[in-house]
Amino acid sequence: MNAISKTILVVDDEEGIREILTAIFERKGYKVLSASNGKEGFELVKSGNNIDLVISDIQMPGGNGIEFLDRVKDNNYEVPIVLFITGFADISLEDAYDKGAEAVFAKPFNQKQLLSVVERALTPKEERWAPRSDRLPSNITIRLKFPGFGTSRSAKVMNLGRGGIFVALEEGFPKINDSVSFKIEFTDDLTTVIEGSGIVRWVRIVKNQDGPEGCGIEFADLNNQVRLKIIELINFLKTRQYIPKN
Repeated sequence: MNAISKTILVVDDEEGIREILTAIFERKGYKVLSASNGKEGFELVKSGNNIDLVISDIQMPGGNGIEFLDRVKDNNYEVPIVLFITGFADISLEDAYDKGAEAVFAKPFNQKQLLSVVERALTPKEERWAPRSDRLPSNITIRLKFPGFGTSRSAKVMNLGRGGIFVALEEGFPKINDSVSFKIEFTDDLTTVIEGSGIVRWVRIVKNQDGPEGCGIEFADLNNQVRLKIIELINFLKTRQYIPKN
């Protein structure tokens, strides 16, 4: 991934935060634009600047980050990538990932971690999800069987987003940021298996109006035999959800 060819938009009402983030990313070779609220940010997105990724605060006067995210995804569900920086009280993790955000950071944020997530987010899926020998070992394994993908989505027990999956669980709940391995088989189609590893981004331990108990898992890597098929399916679904909440 060539940073010099990528443009990042920083949206935050605090001038100091905008300056810090601009300096961080310009040092790494990115082109950086900035806006003080969601309304200004969306105008920059629409203006033909070819923005690849947005880092946005949520609570801002003059157009907050949630409204901004909705408008960006209505305009193009894939580009730009949107990362949230927040105090976590503004929106639940489930809702942020379901609306299309690809990461959520708390203030004060860790610069090294933010840079790592940005670089990964800008890496094409074919490369990003390729198996790697330096992955952290998974401490939990999830093995599930469903009748079929369409049936599972309709029943809200499994769903696929642009960057991960929701799976319903009845027991053995992981914790947020746990590394997990998973193998999901569809009994109506013996050739369909989603197998790989990921990071748990949110957990729902009580059934509610959004769906059954379960968790949202961001893909870290996918088995070579299914990776391209999953990417094709994601492209076919054209969903704005990064990790669905049901």
